[in-house]
Amino acid sequence: MSKDIWRRIAEKVDEHDFMAGIRRDHLRISATAEVFTPTDLVIEILRYLDPEVLAPGKTVLDPACGDGQFLVAAKWFKVLHFGMNEEAALRDIYGVDIMRDNVDLCRRRLGGGTVLMGNSLRPSERLPLQTEAEHAQMLALFGEGNESERRKRKPRLHKVGAAHRSAGDATVVASLF
Repeated sequence: MSKDIWRRIAEKVDEHDFMAGIRRDHLRISATAEVFTPTDLVIEILRYLDPEVLAPGKTVLDPACGDGQFLVAAKWFKVLHFGMNEEAALRDIYGVDIMRDNVDLCRRRLGGGTVLMGNSLRPSERLPLQTEAEHAQMLALFGEGNESERRKRKPRLHKVGAAHRSAGDATVVASLF
């Protein structure tokens, strides 16, 4: 892939200043274990992926999306490399975060898409400030019941696998950061 496309993806990601717009003090970081990935590292990680894992119709899921650094890069990869329009690229992209402000900022940065407030590790857990619709969607996407029951069945996100493993015709690229 050309250096120009990587440069353009980085520019799109950097339209939002790194970690800007949300006050993240020491107490918040300690309580939430928030870690944000700089653009250069996001681009480097994407360069190591087989481009086909981000092809049209392939699902991209970041289960701890924060402000959307990785998802914004994945969206623009789909648009610039595969020629998808933004709306089609967003249909393939899912983000989840436990913090309301991160979810809202990620959704704004993406220009829409499926970004939910929820707990990826315990999707049935109801979080403060989580909307009823987000909770219902978390249950629909990731399943209900206790953790041991969920481990016995496959996720309800049909067409989902893990990075470098396909299930059906889609792939999940989980947060690596």
